[in-house]
Amino acid sequence: NNLRMFRYEFLSVAVVLMAGVLADDSRTFTTDCFNISGTISFNITYKRTDDKLSSYAVKLGKDAKLTKSNCNQTVGPVMAQISEGTSILTLQFDINPNKTKVASMDPEHWGVSKLEYDYTVAPADVQTPGKRQATAVGSYFVTPINHTYSCSQQSVKMENVTMTTGNTTAIVPDEFVSFDETGLTVRIGPKPETDYDYHYCKADQKVKDIVPIAVGVALAALVVIVLVAYLIGRRRTVAAGGYERV
Repeated sequence: NNLRMFRYEFLSVAVVLMAGVLADDSRTFTTDCFNISGTISFNITYKRTDDKLSSYAVKLGKDAKLTKSNCNQTVGPVMAQISEGTSILTLQFDINPNKTKVASMDPEHWGVSKLEYDYTVAPADVQTPGKRQATAVGSYFVTPINHTYSCSQQSVKMENVTMTTGNTTAIVPDEFVSFDETGLTVRIGPKPETDYDYHYCKADQKVKDIVPIAVGVALAALVVIVLVAYLIGRRRTVAAGGYERV
């Protein structure tokens, strides 16, 4: 029975792992100056005809391609444009190689200063169907130069949503897009001979700090359990007449 149970558990684990491999939605986009890899999706919130909000998710699929990029800072900002169908994600990078802070970027760091997502909202219950552009401006994925950004899971809320009709651009109130990434890694600079060290996002850094503490606590608890078991066993031996003398 135990052998049968072990086989069943082993088969179950194998099936789960295989499903995870088959369901891998990660994508890689690379040029001479950067590499972006991971699973990227967008949670789109829109206003319905009854003035309530609703949302749906869109994930970058196998047809997503790097359609435009710039690696020359003297020409313009380093950027990457990823397209799939009528949807376009644009990432604008800010690189500061100086030893002093420039604008909002720390010295000898790089980061994403702007995210833009062009998309179309077309559910049957949407109040105003049509194309939108969601934007977030700030300092995201900030990482020391010659390091690769890595994060198991993170979201960026793109709250500035606009809609263009003819020559008029208007803000769409209440609507927003959540940029959601899973297992994202971003490297800025040409591929080095040896891989860069990883710079982990804050959420992952907390996990890395908790793990050694948890291991230490578990080991301490194990020592206490062994000591208590020894004392209980010794007491029972003494109560039963002591140790047998040779």
